[in-house]
Amino acid sequence: MTILDFTYLNYDHGGAAHDQSTVYDMDTLVELLGADDRTPDAGIIGEGNFWRYFGERGIGEAEVALNTTYRHRSYVIRPGSLPGDWGEIGPALIYDAGKVHKHDWHGDPRNAGFLARNRNRARLSPRDNPDQKLILFGFHGHPDGDQRLHDVKHFRPYGTRSATPTVVLGDWFGHPSGPEFEPDSYAEHFEELAHYAPRMLYPDGIPMPGDYPFETRALDYLCGRWQHGRRDWRTAWRRRKPGRRGGGVGFSHLGELCGDYTPTNFPAPNGRPATQIDSAVLNPRATAMLVPGSMLVHEPKTRVNDHKRVSFKLQFPEPAAEHPWVPPT
Repeated sequence: MTILDFTYLNYDHGGAAHDQSTVYDMDTLVELLGADDRTPDAGIIGEGNFWRYFGERGIGEAEVALNTTYRHRSYVIRPGSLPGDWGEIGPALIYDAGKVHKHDWHGDPRNAGFLARNRNRARLSPRDNPDQKLILFGFHGHPDGDQRLHDVKHFRPYGTRSATPTVVLGDWFGHPSGPEFEPDSYAEHFEELAHYAPRMLYPDGIPMPGDYPFETRALDYLCGRWQHGRRDWRTAWRRRKPGRRGGGVGFSHLGELCGDYTPTNFPAPNGRPATQIDSAVLNPRATAMLVPGSMLVHEPKTRVNDHKRVSFKLQFPEPAAEHPWVPPT
């Protein structure tokens, strides 16, 4: 039996002083990835600010800091990218080379043979069982809801029951539909529509005052839209039937699978509520591997980062037993 511990952490500007800096401080990264005595076996770090430039200086500093502190680990970091001209703050793959094989990683669009549909995709396997492949994607949600929906559609083929176990880890810039994920309101905490318009869904795309649904289409495309339970008129005195998720292309949301809806950001000074915007979605085969109760939103003692870290474990099945070949008689 092999169990691997996965994590996602959106690390502010990749440890840089700001989004135009390449002066790094990795002390906070070391602190966050060692929280609760639970260093990861593999995962995704968001916002690798210019990490693949200037001789991959950011990657070098992160690897040195982590491997110097956690001597039982052999961390390797590979830079990723974002589509279009969004900027050099793409998600990065991290894995412990002593426990995990990296078969390939499609992070750099400058590499020969790069395909946009494979952006930030890794094929990993446990060190002792290289045939047990897992696909891991890194994702960073665009603030524009239409663009975010567009960017998740290339995950569709991985949602089938026959697909290789697949996990997408990311900062989704939002949450799925459903009462457990959705805050009460955004509008009451902002003075102007422009401030909260990206988080709402308007019928024609034009921000308007009033009560509108949250912009949840990207995660709902993957996991299904929440459908509220209906009350049967013949038993109207009873409670409304439980709601359920319907549709989607086959993925399940980690928080919903584990019944853990802990926010992964912090309330804003204006009162904007915190939500679970950092998480994973798993396809059916990866869902079957999820270790019950293994999800953890790491609560920092002090606020040292704008996002909290999320961890969970997957159990890989035992490889099929090899029977010795017996020559025919």
